Formats: sequence, structure tokens, C-alpha cells
Amino acid sequence: MTDAVKGRSTFRVTAVCFGFSAVGELFGLHDSTVLFGALVGGGGALVYHLVYTVLFAWLTIGLWTGSRSGYYVLIGTTVFYTVDRLQLLFVGNALKITLRQELAGSAGLLPTADMGYILQVLTISIIVLILCWWGFVMYAYFRRGYFGIR
Repeated sequence: MTDAVKGRSTFRVTAVCFGFSAVGELFGLHDSTVLFGALVGGGGALVYHLVYTVLFAWLTIGLWTGSRSGYYVLIGTTVFYTVDRLQLLFVGNALKITLRQELAGSAGLLPTADMGYILQVLTISIIVLILCWWGFVMYAYFRRGYFGIR
């Protein structure tokens, strides 16, 4: 028999992925973002991306080490991400603003694209991602022994 804690490999692989996400956020520090229906740039966008960078870095450390705080940071980050994505879906036309921003440089490539269809696909994708985050939280709950929580 082995003394390995169940879920260790899963949490460590996930930690590596969150580490890449933290680094990826650093590359987009000056990219504008949509908050509560308005396109925000400058200091607001910088703070937004830094918050995600810190959360992802903290998750990386917490999931890798299996610390008790890693479990709680996972829950907190999931709540934060959920609220962020829901505001994108439900506040004004935030999703439409985001889509226009992303497609601004490639407007000629998608002349026949139906904006309604693209928005529907993005909405479903965001909902699926939120469900995946909460699914991972449920997995962490069932494997909370990894974090030293009984």
C-alpha cells in the first residue's frame, strides 16, 4: 500500500495550469476589460488583471502544496470568477462590447458572422466554464483530505 493522498496529481497538474494563467494575465495587464457594462482601460484594467494574477498565483501555490488556505482560495477565486462572468452576461451589453473589442481587428475576416449566434455560443461557453469551476470545487471538497481538512 502507498501513503499517497488521493487527488495529489490532479491538484498539482491544476496548479501548473493556474501558474500559466497567472503568467498569461501578466501579458495582458494593459488590455482593456469590460466591467459592469463599460469598457475599462488604464488603471482599472491594470487592477483587474493584477487581481486575477494574484489569485491564480495564490491558487498555484495552494494547490501545489495542499495547504489549507489553498482550499479556501479555490472557493474564493471560484466565487470571484463566477461574479465576474455573471456580470459579463447580465449587466447591460457587456458581452456584446467584449465581442466587438475582440473582433475589432478582424472585422474583414467575419463579414457573414451572425452576431446573435456568436453571442449565444459565448453565453453557453461562459456558463459551461462557470459549471466547470464549481465542479472542480466539488472535486476539491471530496478530496479535502489533500488540504488537511477532514
